[in-house]
Amino acid sequence: MKPGTNKSWPKQFLLIALVGLLLQPAFKAQSQNFVLKNTETVQLKNELTGRDHELIIFLPDSYNHSKSKKYPVFYFLDGYWHMPLLYSIYGNLRYDNVIPEMIMVGLSYPGENVNYDSLRMRDLTPTKWYEFNQNTGDGPGFLQFIEKSVIPTIESNYRADKSIRALGGQSAGGLFSLYAMYSKPELFKRYIAISPAAMWGQNYLFLTDSAYSKLTNELPVRLFLSAGGDEYPAFRAPIIRLQKQIESHHYQNFSLLNYVIEGERHTGVAAEGYTRGLRWIFKDMAPTGPSGLAKAFGVTE
Repeated sequence: MKPGTNKSWPKQFLLIALVGLLLQPAFKAQSQNFVLKNTETVQLKNELTGRDHELIIFLPDSYNHSKSKKYPVFYFLDGYWHMPLLYSIYGNLRYDNVIPEMIMVGLSYPGENVNYDSLRMRDLTPTKWYEFNQNTGDGPGFLQFIEKSVIPTIESNYRADKSIRALGGQSAGGLFSLYAMYSKPELFKRYIAISPAAMWGQNYLFLTDSAYSKLTNELPVRLFLSAGGDEYPAFRAPIIRLQKQIESHHYQNFSLLNYVIEGERHTGVAAEGYTRGLRWIFKDMAPTGPSGLAKAFGVTE
């Protein structure tokens, strides 16, 4: 052995390494669920049908300290799927200062292992269509439930502005939004229909729009109506035809944005659809002043 060397250095090295490992904080996975801030759920029974429903409610940041302020309410279908998406979209649009603060209410169903597909096809379709091997056509009853139970529950328990309601949905939810618009346009006055099932029930929406146009040339609502550029052609084509038909009536007091979401298919349209849709239907209420980024840099836009 050379002078100055020590045969025991490997043991010393291992001891130091072991002590270092023991001093490191141990990784421990947390079992607590991730929760969306400012959200709560309310159970609600449809007294007409005896069926149980659930409302997933989002309250804006200022809700708890601006005690006198009332807020627009955006009701949307398929809340069990779309609340996380809309939660993020809302945060982005508010940061950019392009939509007002609002309450959002997602319509959902309670319970474990819920068959959302079956329940939504039952509640969101305005007529029975026997080509579908599912229970369909309870849309009129569901709209009555929203009008008589959901809206009063929200407006009696939260500081909702009763004069500013909006309704939105995708696919069957878009179909239901358009059905509600023609049935009770004054109930919401602001509507989003993303890739609606325009082929439903052998031209149901086309016939409904034609019948409405013969009754009146007034449609006092704001409507965002979109289709995906890469959607299944047999689904996309009726939406484009419906956009053109509605536009051709030149309804008075009607604000329409027909929109094609390029490069997206049937479910990929939701993110851009709700982003563009919320901006459009609340365009007349867009806040003034700079966006969050401009505020951060202390500049005006």
